Amino acid sequence: MNRSTRTFLAMPLLMPCLLAPGLAVGQERSARPALESIVVTAQRTEENLQSTPVSVSALDASAIERLQIDSVEDVGQVMPNVLIRPVTGGSAGITPYIRGGSVTDGANITSEPEVGIYIDDVFQPRAAASFIEALDIERIEVLRGPQGTLYGRNSSAGALKVITRLPGDTARLKAEAGAGTWNERYAKLSVSGPLGADGRLRGGFAGIVRDRDGGRQDNLTQGEEVGAEDYAGFQTDLYYEGNAWDGRIKAFYSDYESDGLYSSAVDPFALDRPFDEIPFTSGDIEDVLTPFPSYTDTVQYGASLHLTRDLGGTNTLSSITSWAELEDDWAVGFSGGVPGAFLGIPGGGFVELFERESLSEQDSVSQELRLDGTAMEGLLNYQAGLYYFRETGTQSITSAIFFGPAFTEFDVTTDSYAVFGQASFNVTADLSLTVGGRFTRDEKSLDALVAGQNVNRSDNFEEFTPRVALEYQLNQDVFLFASYTEGFKAGGYNGLGATPQALDTPFDTQTVSAWEAGFKSEFLDRRARLNVAAFFNDYEGLQQQSVTNAGVFITENYDAEHMGIEVELSAQLTAALSIWANGVYQDSEYTDVSASGGSAIGALTGNRMITVFDEQVSAGFDFSTIVGPGTLAFGANINHRGDHYSTADNAEIGHVKDVSLIDAYISFQRDRWKIRLSGKNLTDENYWFTGFGFSLVQARFMADPRTWRASVSYEF
Repeated sequence: MNRSTRTFLAMPLLMPCLLAPGLAVGQERSARPALESIVVTAQRTEENLQSTPVSVSALDASAIERLQIDSVEDVGQVMPNVLIRPVTGGSAGITPYIRGGSVTDGANITSEPEVGIYIDDVFQPRAAASFIEALDIERIEVLRGPQGTLYGRNSSAGALKVITRLPGDTARLKAEAGAGTWNERYAKLSVSGPLGADGRLRGGFAGIVRDRDGGRQDNLTQGEEVGAEDYAGFQTDLYYEGNAWDGRIKAFYSDYESDGLYSSAVDPFALDRPFDEIPFTSGDIEDVLTPFPSYTDTVQYGASLHLTRDLGGTNTLSSITSWAELEDDWAVGFSGGVPGAFLGIPGGGFVELFERESLSEQDSVSQELRLDGTAMEGLLNYQAGLYYFRETGTQSITSAIFFGPAFTEFDVTTDSYAVFGQASFNVTADLSLTVGGRFTRDEKSLDALVAGQNVNRSDNFEEFTPRVALEYQLNQDVFLFASYTEGFKAGGYNGLGATPQALDTPFDTQTVSAWEAGFKSEFLDRRARLNVAAFFNDYEGLQQQSVTNAGVFITENYDAEHMGIEVELSAQLTAALSIWANGVYQDSEYTDVSASGGSAIGALTGNRMITVFDEQVSAGFDFSTIVGPGTLAFGANINHRGDHYSTADNAEIGHVKDVSLIDAYISFQRDRWKIRLSGKNLTDENYWFTGFGFSLVQARFMADPRTWRASVSYEF
């Protein structure tokens, strides 16, 4: 690191030292209601958010409801440096980005994420956006930066953790029904409680059924409204709490069907205009022209078993076993409908120049063993463990690009092994040093048929990823931390390469070296919090995808640098009014073709990294008051995100404009009943979340317009 980078990272550590006297003065003022303490498990043990040496944001069940977190995608509306968008292959999958880290082609089984999604500490290799609707969620945590020690599996950019509610020793029930945009109808139910007189055995169930009609977009060529969805999902939960051990077994099922994802074509002869002035061929992004019918049909199911054994003293042994199956079928017309006149086809009308249908199945199993405890009379806290993950999958892809048919079939297997450990030594009562590391080995095999030729490969990728962190409790309300962490993502295969040579040339391992420094503080009698973190990420072999003029997608390795600062502020101004805000300022650049590989087909050097916006600001408030026999509550939040590129080539077709989105809600609760009206994107911003192109194929994918929901619920 150069001197300016070191100064940049030191700023968050210097700020609280300067502010500490002022914070202490503020604490002598009034004794208004304080912010509630937030417990997180970012380091796999329960800790107070304000004394965790990790950049982590958390939402409890109440905040999830208030902020309308109906799917994983919604998390990006309220958390800093997080963006979760749909994939472009079908309407069910998601592409999560944290600090710019993402996935190259999420609808393909040869692709893997850089952001790990975990449900109750179980890694989800292939997650659908809507799946969390079926869960009884207690908390969502987002960990920013490499999680290469305690999580490891494809979490080199960060991790998104969903923690479901553990069945309690008292009965609980919540039922909700509602309606919304596009004639949406839904019903949700969660119930839990003891199953025996002593309360040791407890059970739970959560589920949802939801459907909506078309109307999200109009297909002018097919003469129908598109965007219809049908979804059903549930989870069952059985928990036993013994004297020396406890166990939890869960099972889930999710079934999603829709009439697919539709792209909107832009004029390929107007690409020299500013990116936000390029006209859509149909005249509006909400109108599509393709004659090709899209669809998505996704089924997920599986189970997990969590066991914890008290070994005596402060030592515990934990085991997490999981199994999951995914069937994911979809079809998309990627060009969005191109006028036949562009190709000299008489008679007018529109044609689809890039058709693709995919049929795939994946199954995965994982096993983790972890030992937690303390030693040296509490001076040393440690964790150590073993991890195994196996995923097998098949996928057949039928494509037609410029009417030329192509067929590719994959059979992919990944075995991942890891050993990890972390120890924190309490140097003094206020100063701790943490050292950890993880060794990972991924063994991958590929059997494929592409362009009539067989491709068979076996490749191994391995890496050791260390972590060193220093934390210091400056005073009761100011916590300082600094860390160095490395992240790792194994190399892989160009599943969209479309040629035997491309598929037989794997892209290389990606690593990141991350420096971070920050502080977490509380002031004004704990009525306010201010958390700040600065980071610098140095990538080697960053896996980025480019497309040729023939429609061949190639993933290559590039080096890159990414630095930024993140700020989070929240305050309980009165018993009735709370406010919050967060912001990000950052910069990024591809610095070179990696020494480990890359043919510079994308010529990315000097470009901005994908989905790295220069600035992002979010803010919101919540207010509640007694009105007659009940409580009236309302709130709103805004998220402004700067322009950014959704493709590594920084082409104007993939240039996403800056946007400000406003959400709001109002509710009235009387006893156990609540009615609620909520809305998203209230100003009806018309924008796209990604775009790509080659030759006459130039298309963008529309983000959701204004939507609303009304609901009634009962809870005890």
